[in-house]
Amino acid sequence: MRKIFLSLVLIILAVVPVFAGAPSAGEQAPEFSLKSMDGKQVALSDFKGKVVLIGMFHICVPCMNQAMEFNKVRDQLSEDQVVILGINTNGDSREAVAGYLSKFPAKVQFPYLIDPLKGVYQSYSQRDMPTILIIDQKGILNARAPSVSADQLVSHIKKML
Repeated sequence: MRKIFLSLVLIILAVVPVFAGAPSAGEQAPEFSLKSMDGKQVALSDFKGKVVLIGMFHICVPCMNQAMEFNKVRDQLSEDQVVILGINTNGDSREAVAGYLSKFPAKVQFPYLIDPLKGVYQSYSQRDMPTILIIDQKGILNARAPSVSADQLVSHIKKML
């Protein structure tokens, strides 16, 4: 019984710091700078003054579905209103991500970034797959959620504009 208790305590001590470090709504969004699939360097700070919609993705069907929802958002809101970024946060290679993107039912209409060192995954303590982030014009995390429909995203973002 004592071994079980000690094991539980160790697990709790290992897990709590991971979740405690996750930025919450109302906090400054951690900065990042990553390369896009087309080789351009993209930093979060490049978009101060704009709403930024981020999808933290792995190579999976739910992430593909969310990316297609992001395309619908792009169809409804212009690049002047909102920046949309997809980020592969699993550390997958450029080649693996390119192969994955080639299987999408439609081409993504937003920059897709590669995070080979999983820095964004760690900075934002990603738990859900996918994870959706909305960052306001001042760089403050406004919302964090798992999969969200395009209609819900557009409605929420319009209130921020």
